[in-house]
Amino acid sequence: MLWLHPVIQLLATIAGLYVLFLGWQRFKILHLGKQARFDWKSHVFWGRIVIIVWLGGLVLGKIAVNSHWGMSPVFLRHSQGAMVMVPFMLIAYLTGSVMDRKKKKRFWLPAVHGANNMILLGLALYQLYTGYFIVVNFIL
Repeated sequence: MLWLHPVIQLLATIAGLYVLFLGWQRFKILHLGKQARFDWKSHVFWGRIVIIVWLGGLVLGKIAVNSHWGMSPVFLRHSQGAMVMVPFMLIAYLTGSVMDRKKKKRFWLPAVHGANNMILLGLALYQLYTGYFIVVNFIL
C-alpha cells in the first residue's frame, strides 16, 4: 500500500513532462511564430489524466501516512507542497477544459494555462524531491 502513492505520482509526473512537451509545441506556434505540430487530443487526454491522478494520489498519500504513522511533522513539507498544488491543479483543469470545449484562436488563456502548469510541474518536481526522502527514510 505504501508503494502505491509514490509509484503512481512518479508515473503521473513523467506523464506531466510529456504533456508539457506537447504544450511547448503549442507555445511555439502561438507565441514564437514557429511551425510545429500540436497534438491537441493527446495533450488534453494526458493532461486530464495527470491532474486526476495527482489529485487522487494526494488523497491516497494522506490516507497512507495517517494510517501508518499519523500526521507527523516529518511529512509536513511534503504535505504542504501537495496542498499548494491543489489550486494550480484546479486552474489547470478549468482553463484546459474551457479551451477544449470552446476551440477558438486565443492568446492570453493559453499563456495563463501554460504558466500555471509550469508552476504546477515545478511543484510536482518539488514533491518528488521531498517524497524521495520519505521513501528512503520510512518505506525502504
